[in-house]
Amino acid sequence: MKKNDVSPNWDAFTGLFAIGFGVIYGYMSYSMPKAAFGNPMDPIYFPLGISVISVLIGVLILVKSNFSASVQAYKNLINEDETKKNDRRRILYTCILSVGYALVFEHLGYVISTFLFMVVMMTITSGFASWKKSAIVSLLFSLGVYFIFNTLLSISLPPLPFGQ
Repeated sequence: MKKNDVSPNWDAFTGLFAIGFGVIYGYMSYSMPKAAFGNPMDPIYFPLGISVISVLIGVLILVKSNFSASVQAYKNLINEDETKKNDRRRILYTCILSVGYALVFEHLGYVISTFLFMVVMMTITSGFASWKKSAIVSLLFSLGVYFIFNTLLSISLPPLPFGQ
């Protein structure tokens, strides 16, 4: 490795992300409702402080970073082998499904939403080979946990959307 060569890293993209996060978070913080009594800005100071710190850290990272090293890291990511690409896709699918699970949890109830989430996750991780086995395990798990929490522990979980 030459003296001028640097190893690929994500510093520049991390700095840009931190700046973007800080700006959006700051805007959303400033848009929060003002306090009804006392200083109307009191509930906003802490979130605004977080956004300012995020922007400052992002700027420091961006100034310190080598943008060409970050571009090289991105190129390496694009050109990696198929196994790593499949692993990254599975991670992406897991993140998307987790957000979807959180969004439908209250509406569909624990049993249905957990069943659907587990079937899809188990099918993705097993390579779409045994969806029937995934469905059986997911159904037994969802119903079993629901029974344990609601009946034995008296901890209520979101019920089924029908039958009430």
